[in-house]
Amino acid sequence: MKTISWDCPSCKKLSVAPAKTGALICPHCNENCGRVDSDELFPESCPRCSCTQFYLVKDFNQAMGCVIMLIGIVLVPRTYGLSLPAMALLDWFLFRRIASVAICYRCGAEFRGFKIPEHIKPFIHHIGAKYDRKKR
Repeated sequence: MKTISWDCPSCKKLSVAPAKTGALICPHCNENCGRVDSDELFPESCPRCSCTQFYLVKDFNQAMGCVIMLIGIVLVPRTYGLSLPAMALLDWFLFRRIASVAICYRCGAEFRGFKIPEHIKPFIHHIGAKYDRKKR
């Protein structure tokens, strides 16, 4: 299912809505937060802020990844170091299986379930810094 999630500017809560053609309405305060033009393809620009730049991340909880590595590190003395390659293999397996999410640089809206175009790449720091300056 295609969804868009964002932080509502009015109530400051995380809002999640299906990516259906029409207005993006916050489920908490009913604020109109943008408009989706088409629910078929990945949007050319963000329906929240009209930004045309996005980046990719894996849809995985980073804390869970840290816990997996911590387990591998704690088990090193008992496994004579074999737990680290085992955890690296588990990490590689999860990396291959978990879907990617596109995120807008400007407003941070997350786009799940879309077929993400090839031109969208992982986070690029100088682009992120450009939008950080605009937020201030």
